[in-house]
Amino acid sequence: MAVEQIRTVSPQSKADASHSYYIGLLNLALEKTRDKYGPFSITTNETLQQGRALVELIHNRRIDVYWAGTSIKRERQLRAINIPLLKGLLGYRQFIIDKSKLSRFSKIETLADLKLYKACQGAHWPDSDILEFAGLEVIRNPIYKNLFRQLAAGRRDYFPRGVSEGGAEVAAVQDRYPDFIWYQKLILYYPFSMYFFVSPEREDLQLRIQLGLEIALEDGTFDDFMRNHEITADLFPLSKWSKVRRISIHNPFIPDNTSFENAKYWLQTQ
Repeated sequence: MAVEQIRTVSPQSKADASHSYYIGLLNLALEKTRDKYGPFSITTNETLQQGRALVELIHNRRIDVYWAGTSIKRERQLRAINIPLLKGLLGYRQFIIDKSKLSRFSKIETLADLKLYKACQGAHWPDSDILEFAGLEVIRNPIYKNLFRQLAAGRRDYFPRGVSEGGAEVAAVQDRYPDFIWYQKLILYYPFSMYFFVSPEREDLQLRIQLGLEIALEDGTFDDFMRNHEITADLFPLSKWSKVRRISIHNPFIPDNTSFENAKYWLQTQ
């Protein structure tokens, strides 16, 4: 049987610490379906920013699968594998900030307080739209590594990242940006999920990844992977997040058919 070549993206930069998590989870899903679909090989030889990656995926070019935050628009344009890759924890955001701003951020209690500061986000990230809908000031940049540069230059006040992302990212850029800290005493929450997406032309790959993730959820290896991967291990136990002060905002861009009640797919921190 021929080896199926699965193409996806390379890390965007040294700071893209979560890349290994999604590659590992993709590998797990494909391995679970080896008997049904055959051998595979994952190649990561394309460094693409999110906007370009999604365009290439729509047209079934250069890459075969990509992970991204979901939105109504994306689920219309692409085939989504509707299994949250972080089990809903992507919507729990904390902030990369310069340590000089620590005292100011320690005083933030409400959305109105947070509106006094400027966030930096990716140009094509659904997060940017969500934050702007809530009335927060967002300055966008299409280049991932430039977000760190702008934060260091003082042109932005904070960089919201998922609770599994920011600590590893700060560690990855510590040599270059020694004044960055991962501020964990405040959570900005909105319902949000990261999915694998494939081209509209690749129903076969959608079905394979869907089946593989479902098997991993049923046999416990999905949760084992999440609890043991270096990016996500520190999220547990989830009870520790229940005492962190929280600001919640609405996400009008998530599809209406998203079900948050299924504990198999969605974890709860409180």
